[in-house]
Amino acid sequence: MGPLSLSLIGIAMLFFIVRVFAPGVIAFVATPLWSVGTTLSASAYTAGSFFGNPAALTKERDQLLSENAALRTEQLGLYAQVQDLTKLIGTRTEPGEGILAQVVVRPPVSPYDTFVLDQGSDVGVQPEMRVFGPGGVPLGTVESVTGSSARVLLYSAPGRETESWVGEERLALSLIGKGSGAFTATAAREAGVKEGDFVYTAGPSFAPIGVVVSVQNDPSLPRAGVGIRPYFNPFSTPWVTIEP
Repeated sequence: MGPLSLSLIGIAMLFFIVRVFAPGVIAFVATPLWSVGTTLSASAYTAGSFFGNPAALTKERDQLLSENAALRTEQLGLYAQVQDLTKLIGTRTEPGEGILAQVVVRPPVSPYDTFVLDQGSDVGVQPEMRVFGPGGVPLGTVESVTGSSARVLLYSAPGRETESWVGEERLALSLIGKGSGAFTATAAREAGVKEGDFVYTAGPSFAPIGVVVSVQNDPSLPRAGVGIRPYFNPFSTPWVTIEP
């Protein structure tokens, strides 16, 4: 009888002894192996299911792409609002004066040189209150209000007169609105008004309302005609502040 046969007989006798005197040992030893086999089988089934359903994967991918696009759009909208508000009120952190309002209707939907704002008497807006754009640029005054809205008449409305001054000498001018944000005025020919001079309105704001773009010095006329364009395009701002 060779060594191999003796080894097989020894293993068989050992298995018989364990089976008779300690039957639970075999189950104890085999349980981890069975668990590993079960786990591997489950993993293989899950992986097969995952990769075996391309329609579900495509649907999930499209849903994630759609959600990502929606979040991106919302982010861009919020960024634009932050940029607009930063231009209007700067980067200050302390509470600013006045009532912040959004322009909800503007030309050509509303008549030229008028705005409709989303704040009204419910938050304290009253007729004749002044309206300012970014940097405190004067835009106009509140003409009428409702509880939740206000109608603003711009200083550039046709025929509207606004007291102002121009240049370093602070020459008094009476601005006359021409519509579409533009103004005209007259000044004494010897006053020295020149192109590029800034025009300011009377009041607390130190931001100009316009810039002189033409001076017509006709020797036959006692006064020079002054053409003025708005310092800031009033129809481009989405936000304004309203102050007494």
